[in-house]
Amino acid sequence: MDIEALFGIVKSWGPSAVTSLLVFFVIHLSKKLDKNNEDDQQRAKNLQDYFDGKLKEQREGMAKSLDEHGRRLSYIEMEYIKRETFYRELGGWKDDINRLSGQISEVGKNIIDLWKDKTQ
Repeated sequence: MDIEALFGIVKSWGPSAVTSLLVFFVIHLSKKLDKNNEDDQQRAKNLQDYFDGKLKEQREGMAKSLDEHGRRLSYIEMEYIKRETFYRELGGWKDDINRLSGQISEVGKNIIDLWKDKTQ
């Protein structure tokens, strides 16, 4: 059946039957559009909930990471301050240790020289 034959049949029904058919068709399409709209809204809500959950996870992960880095940074700062104080306090001792090391080297050389003189 081609379209011309279909139009011929619809013309024979009369204008009120065709109008009723068109109204029924429009109502049916309107209901389908409403149902599709509800489905789309539900999908959008689900997608929004999913993204909100992922964003919350990211924020929590970032907060934990920042906490951990903050603790590590404070530990490093404490260690640095301790070392800096330690080196400052030992600064005078380094010179004393170097001087004593030089004196020990001299005493060792003197002992070696004395031993060489006695063996000759």
